[in-house]
Amino acid sequence: GSYRNVKPGDCIVAFSRNDIFAIKREIEESTKYKCCVIYGSLPPETRTEQARLFNDQDSGYDILVASDAIGMGLNLSIRR
Repeated sequence: GSYRNVKPGDCIVAFSRNDIFAIKREIEESTKYKCCVIYGSLPPETRTEQARLFNDQDSGYDILVASDAIGMGLNLSIRR
């Protein structure tokens, strides 16, 4: 599928780390947006930092590409 229609605040859920990074790369190559990534085996500090960047409207990171790990105790400002 195409990710050209993503908007700030969007979250795309994938189920493998390879897919997460492939989607991130495609979004960053085909749009003006930068992506944060969150998946289960990330260290907790890194996961928290990625969540902070995604939630901060001034960070330059607008899209979240994640596994189902996003449901693990993170407060995220996901719009759709």
